[in-house]
Amino acid sequence: MIRRRDVLTGAVLAGLVSLASVEAALAARDCQSAAQDIGSALLDRYAAAINAHDTSPFPELFTEAYIQHSGRSPSGLAAQIANFRRIFTTMPDVQIRIEDRIIAGDKVVARTAYSATHTQTILGIPPTGKAFTFRTIDIWRIENGKFAEHWDLTDIAQVLSGLRSQ
Repeated sequence: MIRRRDVLTGAVLAGLVSLASVEAALAARDCQSAAQDIGSALLDRYAAAINAHDTSPFPELFTEAYIQHSGRSPSGLAAQIANFRRIFTTMPDVQIRIEDRIIAGDKVVARTAYSATHTQTILGIPPTGKAFTFRTIDIWRIENGKFAEHWDLTDIAQVLSGLRSQ
């Protein structure tokens, strides 16, 4: 025979289990939300540094052992600083615009547009003085609040087409 007390005890225990599940789901959501906030802020600081042509924030943005998977520049923080200094010399007015961002776990994905004026020789093409834009899709892995690894796709055909059609 089921006693009323057993039914109530079972109902209370089921409620506690349900509450624990809700609390766990909220904690996981809060953790993901915090990761998204960190990734978004990091991406915004990266874009601000590029748009200011300032590599001084890079030690706060990139790990010392930063891994660059694109093959266009070496890995490491120092190489990243040197790469962007070269970009700023080649494209003195370069600006980046973040068109889309997706942040999940330790990954930040951004679809970006870079705009500049063709005032220096780029990829063997002499300067035309015309504005051009090219797009990238970047994926970063975050470690300890900094970019630790990077993969990207750059539309080189778009870059060449834009420079040659000037």
